[in-house]
Parts: sequence; structure tokens; C-alpha cells
Amino acid sequence: MRPLRAETPVEGKAATSDGATRAPARAVTARAIIIGLALIPLNAWWLAEIEWVRYSDNATTSALFFQAISMLLLLLLYNAIAARIAPRWALSRGEALVVYIMITTASVLGGHDQLQILVSTLAMVAGRATPENQWATLVHPFLPRHLVVLDPNVIKPLFTGGSSLYAHWRAWVAPLGWWTLFAMAIVWVMLCLASLFRRQWDAERLNYPVAEVPLQITSPRFFRQRLLWLGFIIAAIPQLVNLVHILVPEVPEIPIGGRYYPPAYPWNSHWLLTIPVYLFPFVYGLAYLLPQQLMFSWLFFLLATRLGIVAGIYFGIRDWQRFPYVLEQGTGSCLGVVLVLLWAARSHLAAVWRSVWRKVDLDDADEPMPYRTAAIGLIVGGIALIGFAMSAGMRPHTALFYLVVFFIIVLVTARVRAELGLPTFELFLVGPDQVLRRVGGVQAWNRYELTAMALFMWLSRTHRQFPILTQVDGLRMGRRTHMPLRGLSCAILAASLVGVIAAFWAMLHSTYQVGFDSAKFNGPAMWAFGREPMAQLMQDIQAPGKRDFGAIGAYLFGAVFTVFLGSMRARFLWWPLHPIGYLASASYGAYRMWLPVFVTWVIKGFLLRYGGLRAYQRALPFFLGLILGEFSAGFLRTVIDLVFRLYLPTSSGIGGL
Repeated sequence: MRPLRAETPVEGKAATSDGATRAPARAVTARAIIIGLALIPLNAWWLAEIEWVRYSDNATTSALFFQAISMLLLLLLYNAIAARIAPRWALSRGEALVVYIMITTASVLGGHDQLQILVSTLAMVAGRATPENQWATLVHPFLPRHLVVLDPNVIKPLFTGGSSLYAHWRAWVAPLGWWTLFAMAIVWVMLCLASLFRRQWDAERLNYPVAEVPLQITSPRFFRQRLLWLGFIIAAIPQLVNLVHILVPEVPEIPIGGRYYPPAYPWNSHWLLTIPVYLFPFVYGLAYLLPQQLMFSWLFFLLATRLGIVAGIYFGIRDWQRFPYVLEQGTGSCLGVVLVLLWAARSHLAAVWRSVWRKVDLDDADEPMPYRTAAIGLIVGGIALIGFAMSAGMRPHTALFYLVVFFIIVLVTARVRAELGLPTFELFLVGPDQVLRRVGGVQAWNRYELTAMALFMWLSRTHRQFPILTQVDGLRMGRRTHMPLRGLSCAILAASLVGVIAAFWAMLHSTYQVGFDSAKFNGPAMWAFGREPMAQLMQDIQAPGKRDFGAIGAYLFGAVFTVFLGSMRARFLWWPLHPIGYLASASYGAYRMWLPVFVTWVIKGFLLRYGGLRAYQRALPFFLGLILGEFSAGFLRTVIDLVFRLYLPTSSGIGGL
């Protein structure tokens, strides 16, 4: 795909030809890695308490993690103090970014859409088995024993609470050890993919809007801009007022969270037609960094797909229950996007492949890992993942199909992150397990495979937070500040390993204390994360679905239409519609942000049209201030929640995207 030229210029006058700035004095140092690793368990406990137990906020459902940005701000505050008292103890810009990258790397694994779903599933499959639901006879015989814990003496205290992980830890070591190896294999394969495509995507001048935020706030003299503080105050006030409203109900609330408005018929006949109104200030701030053409394409296809639903209702097309299969079109679009981006990268990938066999000398000294290592590591990691899936109950061809579809979606989400950078992006319950069910029919897969798919739902529930997303952003930050990318890759792998272990520890530690059945446990572990895999599995067993030709047609249409959009954009400079805008229109999470993105698109377009790049740059600090103000106030609210044990409601937080 031919991307837009980056609209946010590289800061500083010492930019090199590839957009990287001069090397900082220090970056991937021992103390930066030690600080990052030391903060990961604390961060995992914070996520477990805020997202998992209290559910008072969703830090990891958006592209920017507000607790990670807040920790970066605290590091910058520490630097300002240390620079006056003991300058040698102050962190360099590169070191602060390394700590930030490590925290986000660990957060994405222990967050809302990854290991929290896995732990919920492992607890539910044993803890909610009853004679009525017959899970013990219909499901348990097909579970891979090395991946689950079925001992009631270990599982029951998770639900009742008042216990301790340290009384039951031995039962969890083996299964969580296997899951840790599996998670690290996924992290490794994704890092290999990110390494193989990094140079190509830089050559295409992708924007990386999410990575731009930490790059901007760590740049010199950033906090001396008045418009920044104006945006900070405007965004912080609603969060602080809403916190006071919770403590003192007489104080009126400022509605910035989600509100849904069901319109009249026929607009109220489909759940995708509800009109969500979210007013989070940080969405305005991050949307300001997005490319104009991509925003327009996304907004256009949001309207077009919804009109397609209305047309189906109007003409009485009710036999196909999900017509026009908007979500399935999104999955098919992933295949089309992969075809387009592979075609665009064909020369680069061919050179990489020749360098693997030493047929050409391709300079990869500045890459996250040697191309030979990345290519062979991708193959070996893929074989390891297939072996793990087979040990979980899948036949070899099933494991291969599942993982191929999975990594197609993974690569596409990384591209969406790098090129579009929406504040959130999800493809809900349309992943490889659903593709296999709809294309082959449930009866094409045996009971062991269906059970394995249920255990793997943590990989495919939303596709919103894959490790590769923070990896590509981290490599972008490293390249822009001239970090040694191989050292940064080692830091990412170390943070991933510690992050997985810390996430398992934090969730089990908190749950054994509180208990799933406690009134204090408000998270989605039981009513969503744990329930959905088992509900789908029982439906597959008791009422197996047949091959879905409507969905198959939507997959094909989505792929073909995406290739058409990509080819038109490559041929004609005036072509206004971007294929990634079409793909992103299938994301319901992104749909919730339509109003802030639309308003920001209008404002940014006005500034660029009548004030040019200078006006855009002058307004940028204000929009970044919106992000920092809401994030700082939101993080303060969670700290107050934890210190005073308030168990604040979710509606008061930043999350919910």
C-alpha cells in the first residue's frame, strides 16, 4: 500500500535521512532494564486490581495505556528533580523510553484482552462444572491435562476467596509453565515478523501515531508550551469532577464516557446500528495525529456499512441473520490487506530471503535481529506453536490452518497500528476459530479440537492487544532516537517473560484473596471472559453449526474489495478511499469513537487547509495536553481507589473502549 507522508515531522534538526535522530548518550542500559523489570510486577498487580478485580478502568483496551504514560511522566518528574540534585542519577531520554517500552510490553500481555481471558477460562472450565451443565462428562475428558487444573481443592478457593495463592501454587506451576512457553513463542514469532517488516514500513513512511506520543513528551522543552497546559487542564477537570461526584453525589457529573442512543426503526433493528457517544478527551488528542485520508476513509466506510445493514432490513433480507456480515467482511479484508502489503514489500522480502541463504549481502546491522535469525526464528517458532496446538488436541492440519489465519490477522493489526493508529481497534469474535467453524462447519472438527479452540480464545476474542503492537511502536521509538535495536529487542523479550509470570502471579494472588463470587469482584472474568469460550463450546457440542455460505461470501467479498481499493490507490493519486479504512469499519470498538474522530478530522482539516503545517504544529501541544491531562487525572483516580479501597464504578474511568 502507498501510505501518506507522515504529517508529524521528526523533532530536532539532527534528523538523518531515514528519520532517525542522533544517538542519545544512553539508552538500553543496565539500569534502564533493571528499573523496567522492577516496575513490571507492580504494574501487573495494578492491572489485576484495577482491570481484573475492581473493573474500575480499562487501561489496556486503548492503544495508549494511561498507566504507562503516567509512569513515563513520573520518570520525567524524577529526572527534573534529579537534574538539580544529582545529575548523574537522571535518566536519559532513551533510558526513559526503554522503561516505557518494557512497561507497555508487559501490560499488553497481562491486560484486558490477553492473559486475563486465559486465566478466566482455566478457572471457569473446572470451577463452574455442575451436573446440570454436564461439563464434567462433555468437556473434561477432552481437556489437555497438562494445560489445566481440575483439582477442586485448588479451584474452589478461587471462587470463595479468603485464601492464598501460596497455599496452592504447586498445582499451577506445570500448566502455567506450559502456557508461559506458549506465550513466549507467540511473542518471539511476532518479534520476528516485526523485524522482517520494520525497514519496509519505514521506507513507506508510515506514521506510527501511537508511538509519536511518548516521543513528543520526552522531547526537549516539550513542557514549556502554554497550549500543552491548557489542554492538560481542560482534559483533567472532567476526570477530577467525576471522582468528586462519586464521593459526593451532590456534585454533578460531567458525561464523557459511553452513552448509547438507539434510533428509530429500521436503525434500531441491529446491534451495530446503535449510536455510541464517547467524549474522552484523549481520543481527540490521539486522533489529531492520525492521517486525514485514513480518517476520512474510516468514517466513510462506517457510514456505508451501516447503510448496507439498513438496506438489508428495508428489503426484508432476514434469512441471513448477520447480513451484510460486516464483521466477516472485516476478517476477509484482513486477507486482502495482507495480499496488498506483501505485494508492496515483495522486493524487500525477496532480498531478505536471498540474504538468509547468503546469496546477497543485505545490511541488517541496525535491525532488531539479523534477517537470517528473524526468518529462521519465524519458521522454528511457527513449528513450535503447531506442536503446542497439537499437544492441546488439534490435528496437524487444523493447527496449521488456525495459526495461519491467526498470524494473518496479527500482521494486519500491526499494519493498522503503524499506518492508522486508531485509539482502539478490535475485531470481536471473528478470529481463526470462527473462520474454521464457518468455512468447514463445526462437524469438520473433532471434540478435542473444539476444546482446544475454547482454551485458545484468549488469542482470538478481540484481536485488540497483540504483543506485536507494542513491539512495532517500541522499534519505531528506538529507531527515532537511534537506540541499538538489538539491545531493545532483548529488553522486549525480557519484559515479556517477566510480564507473563507477573501477570499470572498478580491475577491468582488477588483472586485467591477476593474470590470470583465476592461482591468485590466486578471484572468480566466470569460474565464474559470465562463464560464465552464455554458457551461457544457447548453450542458446538449440542447444536453444531453447518457451513456458513453467507460468511464465506463475506470473507471473499472483503478480500476482493480490499485488493480493489489497494490497486486503485496505487494507480490513482486522487483516489480518496484507503483499504485500511474499510477494514477498520468492521471494528465495533473503533466505532465507539466516531464522534471525537469526526470532530478532530474537521478541526485538523481546517487547520491544514487555512494555516498549513505551521498551524498544525502550533496546535499539536494542545491536543497532546488532552491526552496527558486525562491520563494523569485517571491514574490519580486509580491510586486513590487502591489506597482507600473505594471500588469505584467502571463508568467513572477512562476505559470502556
